[in-house]
Amino acid sequence: MKKNAIIDVKTAFGGNVLWCWQRVDDLKGDRTEKRRQSSAQAWQMLGDLGHYIWPDIAGDGTYETVRQGSGRPGLIIDGVIYCASISHSRDLVAVAIAKDPDAMIGIDIEYRDPSRDIDALSRWLFDGDADGRDFYQGWCDYEAAFKATGETDPVMQSRATLIAIETMDGFSGALARLAA
Repeated sequence: MKKNAIIDVKTAFGGNVLWCWQRVDDLKGDRTEKRRQSSAQAWQMLGDLGHYIWPDIAGDGTYETVRQGSGRPGLIIDGVIYCASISHSRDLVAVAIAKDPDAMIGIDIEYRDPSRDIDALSRWLFDGDADGRDFYQGWCDYEAAFKATGETDPVMQSRATLIAIETMDGFSGALARLAA
């Protein structure tokens, strides 16, 4: 991918989080190799999104994409770490960056696999109370909130603000933000 190849950047949370998604058309190999390729694409997109957000700063090479000690992706600009998030499912990759260095974010996308046992998974995800809730949106909400908060407990995750994000047909997505 070329630098600044990001198109269709979207904003959320009052413009404080920028995110985008992209389809990866040429994945080859077994599942592990495809995940490695989509992950590499996501890290490239993260750098490209950083260039898009901060063209004057990032243009002189004073930025770096990093995996923080917590495992979270980040973008370092002039010594300041900005929280970032990456998700990939099948051939779709999504990335997000918080413009506020004190905000924590999470993005998640998921392919709506028609062969999955959604009833059983919904009972598990929603603790037996699926009651018509959309499993895939619920899963994306959970994962995005986990990435933003670092918490597996849905009660603790409720500190994060969640929004559903639009992706391509056949996928669900969510973006979470935890303000400092």
